[in-house]
Amino acid sequence: MSQIDIKFEEYKSLRSSIDMHLKQINEILAIMVAATSALLGYGLHSEVPWIFLTPLPIILSCAYLIRTQMEEVLRKGAYIMIKYENELEYIGWESTLYEVRRSSKEDKKQEEDKKWKMLERIIPTWKDAATDSKAIFLIAMILILICIVCFSYFIYDFIISVISVISIIFVFFLSLSMVLRRVLEAYTYDEEKRYVEKFNKAINEVKNKRG
Repeated sequence: MSQIDIKFEEYKSLRSSIDMHLKQINEILAIMVAATSALLGYGLHSEVPWIFLTPLPIILSCAYLIRTQMEEVLRKGAYIMIKYENELEYIGWESTLYEVRRSSKEDKKQEEDKKWKMLERIIPTWKDAATDSKAIFLIAMILILICIVCFSYFIYDFIISVISVISIIFVFFLSLSMVLRRVLEAYTYDEEKRYVEKFNKAINEVKNKRG
């Protein structure tokens, strides 16, 4: 097999892998919504408040898995751009998308979206986040809030309710900063730039070692 054939097969494999990761993101999101809905339904039927807490680890786990899939898409896209599009001086999808993200980031610096201004103060990455990242973030956040509301409603002891709600809110914001925020950061120009620089460095080091 010639070097050209090897490169062609690698390119096809990477593109197929990216498609697979994108498909898995939708599947994981569907599982997250379905599992949470089922547990909420069971909780409403049984009226046991602690049941409403069980979806939280599922939501966070699914959000983390989605983030890892997004990371793989970005990583492989950056490699394709450097290894194939840049070396061949071919203006392909990954190079164009990278430039779109860069210019979009510059444009957003000049814009002021009053609708999301408060949210941007709490979560600075919101402004630069991709639309699908925002959608996943909002879905996860809404599910978590529903769990908290249902749990609070079925807790009859006021003191326990207050303590529990405060604890859950703390966990919510902790998870938000640790997991869901990382979902927002996926597909941003800064994140892709980090991978581009990393792969550029790695490829150059390999070339230098081989002479």
